[in-house]
Amino acid sequence: MRKVILDLQQIVLLSISIILIAAVPSFLADENGINFSILRYGESVLEVLTTLMRPDSLTLYIHSQNMIIEPMPVNLSYEFVNEIYEIPLFPEIWKIVFYTLGMLLISFAAAFIIAVFLGWIAELLPASFKTAALRISEILEAFPDLFFVFCIQLAVVWIYKKTGFLAANPFTSSKEPSFLLPVITLSIVPAIYLFRMQLTLSQAEIEKDYITFARSKGLANSHIVFHHLFKNTLRELSIHLPYIMLLLFSHLIILEYLFNMNGIIQILLSEQPAETRAMLLMLIAFPLFAAVKGVGMFIKKERISNAA
Repeated sequence: MRKVILDLQQIVLLSISIILIAAVPSFLADENGINFSILRYGESVLEVLTTLMRPDSLTLYIHSQNMIIEPMPVNLSYEFVNEIYEIPLFPEIWKIVFYTLGMLLISFAAAFIIAVFLGWIAELLPASFKTAALRISEILEAFPDLFFVFCIQLAVVWIYKKTGFLAANPFTSSKEPSFLLPVITLSIVPAIYLFRMQLTLSQAEIEKDYITFARSKGLANSHIVFHHLFKNTLRELSIHLPYIMLLLFSHLIILEYLFNMNGIIQILLSEQPAETRAMLLMLIAFPLFAAVKGVGMFIKKERISNAA
């Protein structure tokens, strides 16, 4: 019961934080430019809160650029006019939300599984290989996301030019969205981070008395690694999962631009009502929060069952 109350408190605090963040533009500026106002900010927070109580009233701004051709007999000329259309947020937004959520959750699962698997393999190798793997992971973690994005995109294009085989769509088009390559790219940096953390945690764990005791009993190294060291480090590794989710969401800002993706970030960065931004953030944040809590509870349950 205490755990449920704590989770509910965290959800409430997360909701309040999203509402306060969504209303920040009203504190910084108004129609006349930069003009700080706490009163205007409070009114905006109250408006966001009351509007969220009526989700059917939420709207989405669609930005478009239309070409206007001057009528004859005037000389033929073109003029582009930016226009904004207002449409209901639901159900228009669901497709984009599921697309972004699917990418984040699959990338999260892929990063965690890859890091855990590589960490388990590294523990079975000699100490020199483990040290080398730790140093390589530290170097790779220093590379920016752009490096991995360009490398993967160039590799796909090069393979297509040489063999005529398109492994995955390197860019999002109006007919075919890109999914596989963004997921792979999005999971690389978190996987490297989790892999490095697991190796670091295992170095501290391997010096504990129970590992020495297990070795003195003549247990095989693979048995010690998988049944003791590996499972104990997972508990410590799960503490870093909220940071991984934040890392994935921040990297998505770059990936949506580079892969020309039509995702949540593009909408959040465009001109939208504060209550729309708040709702979009909640639609993304709550499932990610549930995923992190679910993985943490699973790891904790497995550790308790194994200890028993």
